[in-house]
Amino acid sequence: MSFSATSKTANYLLATVSAAVLGAVASPVLAQEVGTQAGGIDEIVVLGYRAQNQRSVATKREDPRIAEFLTSDDIGQQPDYNIADSFRRVPGVQTVFDEDEGRYVSVRGLNPSYTLGSFDGATMATAERGGRQLNMEAIPSTAVGGLDVIKSRTPDVDGNAIGGTVNLRTRSAFDQRGLYAVANAFVGGSNSTAVPGEGYNRDGDDGLNYRFDGAISTTFGDQDQFGVLLSANYSVKRRDQERFSPNHTMTNETPAPAAPGAAFLYQGYPNTVDRYGATLKLEFKPSDSFYSFLTASHYQQDDNELRLSHQLQNTAGSSFVRFNDFPLEKPLTIVNTGFDWSPAELHRITGRASYSEATFLENSNQVQFNLTGAAPTFNVAVRDGTPYATDISARFTDPTQYRFQSYSPYTDDSEDMVSEVQLDYAYNREAYSLGWGFQAGVKLRQTERDNERTQTVYSAYTGATPLTLDAFDTGASYTPLYASFNQLIIDFDAFNDFFQANRASFTVNQASTNINTIGSDWVVTEDVLALYALAEHRGERHRFIFGGRWEQTETDIDRMRRQGTGASLADFTPVSASAEYDNFLPSATLSYDLTDAIKLRLAYSEGVGRPNPSQLGSAEVLNNDGSISRGNADLQARDGKSYDASLEYYLPGNNGLMSIGVFHKKIDNEIYTLLTREVIDGTEVDVSQPQNAAEAEVSGLELNFIRNNLDFLPGILSDFGVSANATWLNAETSVLGSNGVSRDIDFLPGQSDFLGNAAIFYERDGFRGRISYAYVDDAYTSVGVTPATDRVLKASHQVDLQARYAINDRVEIIGEVRNLIDDEKVTYRNVESGGRNYELATDVSFYGRQLWAGVAMRF
Repeated sequence: MSFSATSKTANYLLATVSAAVLGAVASPVLAQEVGTQAGGIDEIVVLGYRAQNQRSVATKREDPRIAEFLTSDDIGQQPDYNIADSFRRVPGVQTVFDEDEGRYVSVRGLNPSYTLGSFDGATMATAERGGRQLNMEAIPSTAVGGLDVIKSRTPDVDGNAIGGTVNLRTRSAFDQRGLYAVANAFVGGSNSTAVPGEGYNRDGDDGLNYRFDGAISTTFGDQDQFGVLLSANYSVKRRDQERFSPNHTMTNETPAPAAPGAAFLYQGYPNTVDRYGATLKLEFKPSDSFYSFLTASHYQQDDNELRLSHQLQNTAGSSFVRFNDFPLEKPLTIVNTGFDWSPAELHRITGRASYSEATFLENSNQVQFNLTGAAPTFNVAVRDGTPYATDISARFTDPTQYRFQSYSPYTDDSEDMVSEVQLDYAYNREAYSLGWGFQAGVKLRQTERDNERTQTVYSAYTGATPLTLDAFDTGASYTPLYASFNQLIIDFDAFNDFFQANRASFTVNQASTNINTIGSDWVVTEDVLALYALAEHRGERHRFIFGGRWEQTETDIDRMRRQGTGASLADFTPVSASAEYDNFLPSATLSYDLTDAIKLRLAYSEGVGRPNPSQLGSAEVLNNDGSISRGNADLQARDGKSYDASLEYYLPGNNGLMSIGVFHKKIDNEIYTLLTREVIDGTEVDVSQPQNAAEAEVSGLELNFIRNNLDFLPGILSDFGVSANATWLNAETSVLGSNGVSRDIDFLPGQSDFLGNAAIFYERDGFRGRISYAYVDDAYTSVGVTPATDRVLKASHQVDLQARYAINDRVEIIGEVRNLIDDEKVTYRNVESGGRNYELATDVSFYGRQLWAGVAMRF
């Protein structure tokens, strides 16, 4: 598993050959149909990559904003496990991965906290401990009818979206009149299964993976005015992650004694992920002038992951063997209802009310044994930036040399609850409208984040004899990544049996227990009132929308104040705080058809980025030196100004799109943790808390190209199609180090300078195939006081492959490969030595390929 250039090139050639083979074996185009109008609503019969592209391009062409769209099949037909994975296929969007799957969405290089997510317009709660990043892991890509990425705000769009807004659109029973059903079933496996993972509260280890999703809908009534849709999904995915995290500055290629403090952490993560959920949608459309709906959705992701760790460090007492289990539950519930009523021609009233709730629940156990006696000795040789430890002291792999250090079972329970209601009125804003139109509305939203942690810390064993690891060693045979020894693994079931039988011999660290159990609890409630008004002028070739949005934000915070060591309950006192601020957010958007095929778009908008709940509600701690550390209830929202322009050329015959876009964003009031002086109870003290303190700017260029038929090629080659997009980003900001010194940088943390996607697809007769490639440039995952302390996630290259064959017009067989070239994730640091710069790996993770075979059915 070297990450050398040679092996990468070979993999790319393999991917290219695979694409050519798809074309060579193809036989003539699967029927594609983009449905017709029925009762004023588009019927969606999207079959084939070309039809999906056509529908996405048509939606983009008609929308006045700068935006991107994905249709249902376009995301369902790729091996994407969740919504976040799917979003990476559009220009300007970067998926932030958690291990091998997408977790958050970053728009135009900004932190995922700047992205607002909604479900049919309803703001979604997020299953996170303390941030605003929208966690979309639980929602499968096949659960929705389409995805929208809105990059330029109009006044009717929520202001808390400096980066952009992503909206998940559910299917409708009126998409297909009468009874309609679709279903997909897959079975698969992973080639990453080396880490032992049976037992430890896990039913099994490795084995086959499964995916199922389906939807059924019908319309009924004397005029088909009623509709009901039910969709459901279930999946089980098993795979192991092998991880190696070295911390050193050595650059020698031949073995040499490890430098002082060198630490190598070897880890294995066997994991099973279960996802399941359903959406029930009830609809009523008695006429073209009235429509109403009620949607109830519940999606859940349950992780059952172990983290088996063995650290080698040449400092006495720092080498250890550790066991963690991470049984996570992340449920998401959304209830949404609304109506769309046109009481008279050109007049339209819409309303919506919703409730969303998400939970992050982790009941975990952590037990650790540390190596006793002198520090182990070992040699290190560095090859291709990765260190290899050799000649390791025999004591390092002797379980009798490890003594009990700590046992810390804990529960993290974070709940996010979002309630919304909104009402809008529009005049002369129909699809056929010309001249002046107007719209105004009001929206109320309450968000409550309740964060609780319960933990008991056992820090000593007082039995008659020392408690050593040999009593709980599994004896498993496993050689970790970049190692040549057998990793020691704790049998947690055996340890837990011993602990339950001898609980009195384990000493509770009361201070640590209280700090984690009492001092970590907080509740943040946020109320937002929004009013907006806009005007639109629409002609045969243009649409100009301008107006403003006013948002008032009130926050109430309940948290704990700790004074002293925390060993006594009297050290903790509940405190409350509140704050209020308002923002006026103007915007203007112009779309103009220069010709029938060329469209110009210009946009300006202002937005906000509200603080993370944890920045507001973190516990207040009175330190021994009299200083105070706490969250800051008085934080203001970040202010953002966005400038956008794009030029789009639509190919003749609806055959595709060429577009170029540029943008610039300026953000004020960025938040950093600062040390200030305050007078509290008549005494001036140091206070460390988050503050609005900095500015950031990001500019970018976006290119997008889609051609559905390469009709200039002869014969069957004309049935190939291509799509590609590229984004270049350039940013400036400053960061504050732990030493209080500011550092100017030309990037944003987590931002890549370049993003690229490309796909080649082929359709002929009953065969369809597509190979897609996603490239994400280097990104700084953490920024330190100096460049030497930065950490950089190495550029990633992911290739996914899919082939389909239609047995008849109702049944298709499908094959998919995810991560075809077996790409791995590498984080590195820059080290200067001997006049050269070395990229030394600080974290390497291997996840393997995922292979799937299945069948899709339509009825």
